[in-house]
Amino acid sequence: MVGATGTVGGVTLSALLNAKIHTITAITRTESPAKFLSGVNVQKGDYLDHCWLVSALKGQDVLIMQLNMYPVAMNSQIMLIEAAAEAGVRWVLPTEFGSDINSSLAKEFPMMGMKKKYRDLIEEKGMSWVAVVNNPWFDWSLKQGMWNIDIPGKRATINNVGEAKFNTTTLGQVGRGVAALLSLPDEKLNNYKNGPVYLRSFLLSQRDILDSAIRATGTTESDWQVTTQDPEVTIQTARDAVAAGNPMAFVGEFYTAHMQEGRGGNYEEKAAKDAVVLGLEKENLDEIIKRVVKELETGNLNL
Repeated sequence: MVGATGTVGGVTLSALLNAKIHTITAITRTESPAKFLSGVNVQKGDYLDHCWLVSALKGQDVLIMQLNMYPVAMNSQIMLIEAAAEAGVRWVLPTEFGSDINSSLAKEFPMMGMKKKYRDLIEEKGMSWVAVVNNPWFDWSLKQGMWNIDIPGKRATINNVGEAKFNTTTLGQVGRGVAALLSLPDEKLNNYKNGPVYLRSFLLSQRDILDSAIRATGTTESDWQVTTQDPEVTIQTARDAVAAGNPMAFVGEFYTAHMQEGRGGNYEEKAAKDAVVLGLEKENLDEIIKRVVKELETGNLNL
C-alpha cells in the first residue's frame, strides 16, 4: 500500500487488517512521520530509488495506491507502476476511488480524465488493474459542506434536478469494499480485470440528505435556510469563481454534475451486482448522518 495513512488509505488499511488474511506492506518516504497500525510491515525509502522500490515490492501480489490528487503525487504512480512490474506484482489498484470511469463525467472533468494514463501504463507493463468507483465520499463530503448542505449553519441549497438520484459511498464502505475485493478467489477477482468495481452506500438525492440532517439535529425545516436553485446556475457560479482565480471552486460543478440525470452519478444497477459479489450491504443514512453531526459538534473534521 502507498498512502496507507491518508483519508481513504487509513480506512482501507484497517479493513484489510480486519480481514485477517492479508500480509500488508506499507511503502512510505524516509522522511514521513506516519505511524502505522501493528501487523503492518513498513518499508521506508526514496521513491526516486528504483532499486529500493523494486525490492520493497518483491513478493507482493497487489499494489494499492491511494494518493492525493495533486499532480506531483499522482505522477509518482508512474515510478511505482514501473517498479511493481519489475518486481512481478500482478495487480494494481491505481489512485481512482472516484467517479465512474465509463461515465460522461470521466470525459468532462480533467481530474478524472488524467487517470486513464496510469491505467494504460499498468496494462502496458503486463499487469492488471481494477478501478474502484465510489463517487464522492459521502461522510467526508458532508463534513466539508460539499453537498451544499451546511449542518452547523443550518443552510442548504438544493439543486432542482427533479427525481434524479445519485450514488455515494462512505469512507468506511470504501475500505470494506477494497478488502472484500482483494479477498475474492482468483476466478472472481479476474472478472474485474482491467475494469471498474462499483461501491455504494446509498442511492439518494440532496433532499434525502437534508431530510436526514433535519432528523439528526432534532430540528424542523423552518429552522433551516433552504433555497432551491437551477443546477445550471450552480455550475455557472462555480465556473465564474474558477475564472476569478479560485481553482478549487470547480467542486461546485463537480458535485452538481453527479446529481444530474444521465451524467453518470447513478450507477446503482452495477453497484447492486457488485455488492452481491463482495457481500456489502447498503448503510443506514440516518445512522451515518447522526455520526457526522456528532463529529461536527465535537470539532472532529477528520475521519
